[in-house]
Amino acid sequence: MKMINDQLNAEVDWKNRTILIVEDVEPNYLFLKSALEKTQAKIEHAVSGTEAIKKCIEDTNIDLVLMDLHMPGISGHAATREIKKLRPDLTIIAHTAFVFSGERQKSLESGCDDYIAKPIRSNELILKIKNCLIKAGKDA
Repeated sequence: MKMINDQLNAEVDWKNRTILIVEDVEPNYLFLKSALEKTQAKIEHAVSGTEAIKKCIEDTNIDLVLMDLHMPGISGHAATREIKKLRPDLTIIAHTAFVFSGERQKSLESGCDDYIAKPIRSNELILKIKNCLIKAGKDA
């Protein structure tokens, strides 16, 4: 399994992929959506952990979830645990602006496949998604 490290080779064609962005702050969602537009992936949006769980149950076409960790109500950690119970093979990448000591480890322990800290750079995000898909044995 070869991981991609070259940010210049982050070009992808994900028109057959669906990515769920779980983000309660509208400007953050719009940034992530914009960063992923060049991939041609179908973008879905959830503004809460509860909504994310529901969407992941109802839409089996979702290939990957970008999970904000700190939202009102159910946290991204709790939502990830629930989603992984129902869809253990679904790739989930945590994203957060709260970079506390141990946050990455806590994310991985809750079931996230990877972690990215805000501010997020577009190419870094695409590379992280691509590598997670490769690791999961999916075309990236």
